[in-house]
This record gives sequence, C-alpha cells and structure tokens, in this order.
Amino acid sequence: MYPCLYVTGIGIVTGIGIVAGVGALNGTSLASLYSPADPFAIPVAEDGTASELPFDEFKRRLAVLTNALIEPRPGETPNPDRKRFLDRLAGKPEPNSPEARALSAREAAALATDLLRLGKSDKALDLLVPRARRPDYFVLTGLGHVFASRGDWANALKYHSEERFDLPMPAVVEGLSKPQRDWWEKLDAGYVDHFYRLRRRETEGRRNLTPAELDRANETEDVLPLFPLPEAGPSAGTPVRFVNDAGSYEPGRLAAGERAKLPADAVAVVQQLLLWFPGETRLYWLLAELYAAQGDFDAAVAIFDECAWSRQYGNRKVLMEHRAAVRAAREARPRPEPQAPTSSGTADQTPAPEEPPISFTAIGMYFAAVGLIALVALLRAVSRCRRRAGAGCVKFG
Repeated sequence: MYPCLYVTGIGIVTGIGIVAGVGALNGTSLASLYSPADPFAIPVAEDGTASELPFDEFKRRLAVLTNALIEPRPGETPNPDRKRFLDRLAGKPEPNSPEARALSAREAAALATDLLRLGKSDKALDLLVPRARRPDYFVLTGLGHVFASRGDWANALKYHSEERFDLPMPAVVEGLSKPQRDWWEKLDAGYVDHFYRLRRRETEGRRNLTPAELDRANETEDVLPLFPLPEAGPSAGTPVRFVNDAGSYEPGRLAAGERAKLPADAVAVVQQLLLWFPGETRLYWLLAELYAAQGDFDAAVAIFDECAWSRQYGNRKVLMEHRAAVRAAREARPRPEPQAPTSSGTADQTPAPEEPPISFTAIGMYFAAVGLIALVALLRAVSRCRRRAGAGCVKFG
C-alpha cells in the first residue's frame, strides 16, 4: 500500500473521494510495506481463505490512500486523510539524520511506508537504500515499492525478488495472524512478483516509441493479464479473457474455461494489490472486469467511469467498449414494479379491485329524485295559495 506516482491522472481526485475517506485512517491496510500500526484489510479466515471486501468498504479504504497523496496548494491546509499521515510523521527523524540511522530495520521500513503514502519517495529511498546491504525482508520489499512508485519497474523487481533471494518472510509478523501472514506471503511471492514483471515488460516495450506510436499503444491496450500466475503450469493456458462461450464480451457471462483460470480469491487479490498500489489504473480496470464477470454491474460501472474520467483512461478503446456494454447490461436489468404497502406494512400481492365507472342509470335516478322533490315543493306552494284568498298567488288550471 503506497502512493503510486507513476500512473497518469492520480492527482485528479474528486471531492467525493475526500469525503469518503475522512476519519478512516484506521481503515487502511498493511502491505508488503511494513506498517504494524495498520490493521490488515482483507478478511482472511483461519483456514487461510481470503474474502473480498464489500465494494463500498473497499472504495472507502482506497479513498484514504488517494486522498493522502493530495498536496495542498500554498496557503491551504492538508485534507483530513493526508493530515493524519502527517501527524504520524510528527516527531519522527529525518531520513539522513543520525537518529534515523539508529533506527532498526523494521522501524525504518515502517517509517518509509508512511513517507510513501504521502508521495515522499525520495525520502523513503534515502531511508532504505543504506540498509539494503544488511538484508531484511521488509526493507527489500519496501524498496521494491519505492521504485515501483517512481515507475522504475526493473529496480522494483530487483529488490522485491532478486535481492531477497532465499530470504523468507519472518515467521511472525507484528499485527498479523498466522493466516494473514501466510496469505500476504503468497501475494508477495506470486502476484506482486508477477505484477512487477508485467509492468516492466510493458514499459520496456514502449521505451523507444514515438508520441504517435505511444498513442496507438495506449488506444489498443487490453486488460492486465494478471491471471493465472505463470507457475500455474501449461494447463492454465493463456491469460484469462473476459468472454462468453462464443468468444464475445458479455457482462455477467464468462466461459467455463476462462473462469477456471481465476482463483477463488481473485477479487480479494486485486483489491489488496490496489491497496498496496492505489495509483495503478491497470489494476483498477482489471477489478472492474472481475465485478462485471460476476454480475456486479453497479461496482463495475463505478470503476469504469473513474478509469475513464479522473484516471484519464478514456482513450483505451477496449475499456470504453466494455464500459458501454456493462452500462447497457445494467440498464437492461428487469426492474421490480413498486407495490402499495398493506396495513401490516408489507406489500399486498392481491391486486386491489378496480373502481366501477359511474353508470347512466345512476345519473338518471339522481335527476328523477331531484325532480320529484321539486314537484312536491311546487304542489305545496299551490295549495297554500288557494287557501289564501286575494293573496295574489298565481293560479293553475
């Protein structure tokens, strides 16, 4: 979990994100970056099974990390999420000071984590590089994150995998249960290593492109091929494609052969990687595809929209085509018709009888009754007149 500065558009964060993250510092998460002060985010059961976070909770946690990256303009105060990380640095030694050199490897790794969350990768480097000669698991994996945050994927891979060759994760990690520690180790050994290799290959493939060629490469970019891991063996085949049995993109439908390439904890894996690398839009796009494949169109559309606008991926043709398809699938969902509540507060399944229209018979009876009353009144008036001689009454007949 570190503030990645490499991906275009990370500085463009909406006010919604800031509101969502306020007061949620304790909702951040541990990562390959050592930070015992933070609880682990992804739920991991005693049997080692990891479960995905509810989407709203995941978005809240991600907002904390993206908000922490936002530097205030001159004269402005930091937003609450950034301020909380700044407060954690209060009283901590500067990276090149004698006090910093006296820190243990674990203390230095934890301090570097907070520096990276604030986008201070230079200071994190100053703190960790001198310690790289004295092997420590969290110093080396932390250096991998520092270089990844700068878009230096070759050095990220070097320190994460090569420099710590045969250096195991400590058997006990402060703040982690045994299942959490083992799942974290699995991600470090498999998915983080694979992610670095993918990003290094992509970056090296674009190194000598002209601006026009780079634009075309961006336009034709496809989903990040994170699944399955290379060590899954030849039976795993090619990277997962989000298509139905006919080979077409259809939200909510995934061919059985493609689904078999996804681990049961695929969403949890990508969520955790995003909490470690919050600026990586390639991972965020992949998460949208996973949600769309399992039929969670609301979550998928929310991510696709953010990728297209605030993360400036609207020039990716595949992403925009998939975004349109998921939006259409969401709109096509049958909507339940509203039902009137009964006296018990629940919907009454029996339709109310229709009110009968006013009949002409009823109208006729109404006017007949009115006429009869008028006739009786007239006859009574005539009778009174006859009894009053010379009263000037009108006589009939």
